[in-house]
Amino acid sequence: MTDTVFNYAKTDYAKPLLLLGERPGLFDTVNRHYPEIWKLYKAQKSLDWDENEFNYSSCNADFKSCSRATYDMMIKTLAWQWEADSVASRAIAPVLAPFITSSELWAAWQRISDNEVVHAATYSEIVRNSFDDPSVILDEILRVQQAHDRLECVERAFATGYEASHQYALGQLPNDQNTYNAVFMTVVALFCMERIQFLASFAVTFAICDTGLFQPIGKAIQKIAQDELEIHAELDRAVLLNELKTERGQAAFAQCRADIEKMIAEVIDCELTWIAYLFSEGRELVGMNAERLSAWTLYCAKDVYQTLGLTANQYTLPAANPLKFMEKWLNISKIQASPQEQDIAAYKVGVMRRTDKDLVFDDDF
Repeated sequence: MTDTVFNYAKTDYAKPLLLLGERPGLFDTVNRHYPEIWKLYKAQKSLDWDENEFNYSSCNADFKSCSRATYDMMIKTLAWQWEADSVASRAIAPVLAPFITSSELWAAWQRISDNEVVHAATYSEIVRNSFDDPSVILDEILRVQQAHDRLECVERAFATGYEASHQYALGQLPNDQNTYNAVFMTVVALFCMERIQFLASFAVTFAICDTGLFQPIGKAIQKIAQDELEIHAELDRAVLLNELKTERGQAAFAQCRADIEKMIAEVIDCELTWIAYLFSEGRELVGMNAERLSAWTLYCAKDVYQTLGLTANQYTLPAANPLKFMEKWLNISKIQASPQEQDIAAYKVGVMRRTDKDLVFDDDF
């Protein structure tokens, strides 16, 4: 009997490894091995939402009336966000699936993959509903070569993970340290994208929305930012910190340290290059400039360095948040609006609990 689909000979139910342990058998919630990861899975479920919850019709007028600089900045930012989430929606669970040997981690990453589909669909719906001829904007977005370049280093890491994933699934790669290192580097790349690049991109969107324009887009991307910061990046962190406690994880970190430092630096440099491009050709943004956005990017990168216990020798990392306005956008409950004014984003689903089970009420109706 093959163990590819169901491992009848599985013996590690008491404590399976997150990655590259014994192949999965029963989906196990009897034994709670990684409660923090399960909690993040449940949190992602509670944040479930739909890409069509916001009415983007007013954005059509905003795109027509805003300055050319604002228009260009929003289009170029949407271009990268749409591309990045298109990659994420296809490169998390499908790539990592053959390596995942924990019920909790499988639940979390497949749920996050589903959530990334919502993110990608949201950007698509924004374009579909905000322009008279969306196909023209689609072509314009696909021509933003700088957005493609910005994602290149992370895409390379995902491509390596994709190749290793399929080879391992077909039995063409052994379950050894080299294979583990490929998985480890894929998770580091995911962490860099979700904790650095996405957060840098959201800052541009929210700075534009702070001027009063594109409010439905701001509310939708606020939901995306909540998912990325509160769930996705935290899961990446939890996986990496867990693996760094294992013998294989420590070996991977030691063997790949130079590559990890190079990857983080390349992600940062890609962001700084993108920022310089964004603010070139006369483009300006109220309340934001290249220096402040660069500082914010380094501030986000600081969390990645600290999580991995690395030192950013070539960068000066800010001690405090250089973009205070981001706090209200990233804390979704801080922005209050009535339902008559705009669509409400501050909600969760599945958070009601029954406390009257087995109680008998004597009320006479």
